[in-house]
Amino acid sequence: MSNNLTLEIVTPQSKLLSKEVDYVTIPSELGELGILPGHIPLLTNLSSGVLSYKNSSEEKKVAVHFGYAEVCQDKITILASTAELAEEIDVEGAKTDQQKAESELAEVYKSTDKLDQALELQQQIQMAVTRQNAAQ
Repeated sequence: MSNNLTLEIVTPQSKLLSKEVDYVTIPSELGELGILPGHIPLLTNLSSGVLSYKNSSEEKKVAVHFGYAEVCQDKITILASTAELAEEIDVEGAKTDQQKAESELAEVYKSTDKLDQALELQQQIQMAVTRQNAAQ
């Protein structure tokens, strides 16, 4: 058993990170998971959250948004829809994005007719795509 883990974070655009680390915490759909060397094999869905890792005395954070995490032996592979290193995040831009989304969501909630229709259409689209994928 190794004393380190290999952490790889991959998005559709690029390999964001590949590094030897001491431990990793990942934001799974079921809650935050801590991974140490020798962890049992695991496959889990990711939620949008903060992944953190420690390498010697250095602790770093990465914003990851949805996807999957796979733990195999002493390697963790993160397949995320998007991911950003903490030091590259525009905090003011993120705050502006949050305020805009909250405002738009408040408007949608004012009209429950539109909300019900939006949910129904999303389900119909998802079902149609799934059917097409299964038929290929």
